Amino acid sequence: MGRPAGPTRDTKRLICERALEVFAEKGYAATTMRDVAAAVGMRDASLYSHYPSKQAIFDAAVEHQLDRLTQALRSRHALAHPTDDASAYLTDGPALTEVVLASYEPLFADAGIVRLRHVLESARHADPRCDELYRTVFVERPLELQRAIFSRLVDAGLFSPCDVDLAARQFHGPVFLALCEDAPWPEARPLVERHLEAFLAQHRAKE
Repeated sequence: MGRPAGPTRDTKRLICERALEVFAEKGYAATTMRDVAAAVGMRDASLYSHYPSKQAIFDAAVEHQLDRLTQALRSRHALAHPTDDASAYLTDGPALTEVVLASYEPLFADAGIVRLRHVLESARHADPRCDELYRTVFVERPLELQRAIFSRLVDAGLFSPCDVDLAARQFHGPVFLALCEDAPWPEARPLVERHLEAFLAQHRAKE
């Protein structure tokens, strides 16, 4: 049983959230510990009592947002990890559309995840670690999840046999392009719905 959130944990969470806002506004490299302390509303010394460095705050902020993303996906029965239960995808019609939309909505609509993407996008070409994080969160993990889903669909006879890696790239590609375009969710959602319909028409097993 987990421990209830106390004042220290609440303060650390607030620091992570405010720091990410500052990183998104000023860029990670340009942000100082003093900037973060001002955003949180505390003195520099108090901030150092929670985190020893800007890098430690950044690492904690990333972990916080990825934990939130995992919780958001699993709360709507969307895959957050390849070993998660994929049964919600073994269906058709509105139920399938809903779980696919749920799997992508946080990437477009959740303010914290959007800020994280902006921070990593702006820093990835100068910081190899940010580039690795960006690729992991927005490219490699979605592809890994799609491969797991399509393998299950093929095994269940709902999809025609196919190259699941290529299928994953075909499906994630247009959605990733919308992310790169910074499309808002009200604009991206109908795109995902149209894309899903066309994709299913191509891959759904013929009776």
